[in-house]
Amino acid sequence: MDVTSPLSPTGFSILSSAEIEELCEAIHNRDPWFEYYLRFALLTGMRRGEILALTWHDVDLWLNREIIAPDPRQPYYRDPKCRRIPIDEILLGILLDLRSPSRWVFQKTGRRMLGSTVSLFFRELSVHTGITVTSERIRMTFAMNRYQQLRPRSRKDWEILQENLGHRDVSTTRNYFQRHFSELPSQSVN
Repeated sequence: MDVTSPLSPTGFSILSSAEIEELCEAIHNRDPWFEYYLRFALLTGMRRGEILALTWHDVDLWLNREIIAPDPRQPYYRDPKCRRIPIDEILLGILLDLRSPSRWVFQKTGRRMLGSTVSLFFRELSVHTGITVTSERIRMTFAMNRYQQLRPRSRKDWEILQENLGHRDVSTTRNYFQRHFSELPSQSVN
């Protein structure tokens, strides 16, 4: 089945609360597993590759209640690029529902899901709902919500945002938002 979306690219648009609820309802009726994926991505801001590379070994549900986000390009991802993501009550509920004997957190058949499977599902969902859904738009929604919470002014604020998004350095994070906000000063953060 060839699915091409008649919807135009969204640029820097984020998902509204109403759109998220509409998507969750549509997903739940089609494939509830993807609802977990959507909510997980919105709560963590992890990249699609990071989510799909996530194993149960990377998740500490009980002691520190955190996720060590892997670098999906690395076969063994305990390097400095990894970041720790705290697990709140909502995220804990999602992870407990997903718990399985499989090595992979996000799987449907016991094997790691492919990015193309997620992309195809989102394209079909976009056509079905009329709401453009991509992994990047989901991550952008997380980033904007986090930005609104922090309202970064100091270097420390930007470092927190950088850590949340998993960027290499503060300037990458700042540039990420600078391209889209005219009110953001253009000088570097020191």
